[in-house]
Amino acid sequence: MIQRIPGVRGAQAYLHRSAEGIAIIDPGYTGSFKAVLRFVKEHALGPIDWVILTHHHIDHAGAAFALCRATGARLAVHRDDAPYLQSGRPRDRMTLWGLAERLPARLASYVISTAVGESRLLEDGDVIAGLTVVHGPGHTPGSICLYSESESALFLGDVLNNERGIRTPPWNVNHSHRRARLAPRRLEGLRFEQAHFGHGPSILKGADQGVLAFLTRRGLVAAPAMGQP
Repeated sequence: MIQRIPGVRGAQAYLHRSAEGIAIIDPGYTGSFKAVLRFVKEHALGPIDWVILTHHHIDHAGAAFALCRATGARLAVHRDDAPYLQSGRPRDRMTLWGLAERLPARLASYVISTAVGESRLLEDGDVIAGLTVVHGPGHTPGSICLYSESESALFLGDVLNNERGIRTPPWNVNHSHRRARLAPRRLEGLRFEQAHFGHGPSILKGADQGVLAFLTRRGLVAAPAMGQP
């Protein structure tokens, strides 16, 4: 089961429930944990097992610590993004986004440092709560997508957005714009009906074909031969 959680500020937050547990993906800005708790209570969904971050930016990760503390859920984030949630981590490259984010990131710093022992540092190919990790660095070093085979769905975080059609994030919010432009190549070959973005509306049918068309237009994958689907 997949549900978008209303009332979350910042990025879009999602609930994914499988036989392996309930996960909240990207709970949004600091303070949005209340909207998540209200949603879970109203729908009698049961305890939250995991809070999974697609990357460390405050609009996705700000509420993670408060949500873990309120529910006892464990935190999961890619290994390469975990240091950015710790206080005092110098930015390797101060983008405009990084400048705007610096103080809120300090407020969210306790997610890893306080929850140590209850956290999980993710790697490409890991499976957590029924979701497979697809590492697509560029927007941040540890940016990931999460693939649900059982739901035929992909959570894209900010590897791609869908605010004005499918596209990569603009240069000024990326840790490495070159790598961010190449990161969607990791999605080639995945089959998924649904695509759920951090920013922009979900695609609920034929999403993999829409992503493939984007990859082809960008020259990231070869165009299919004549007569091939």
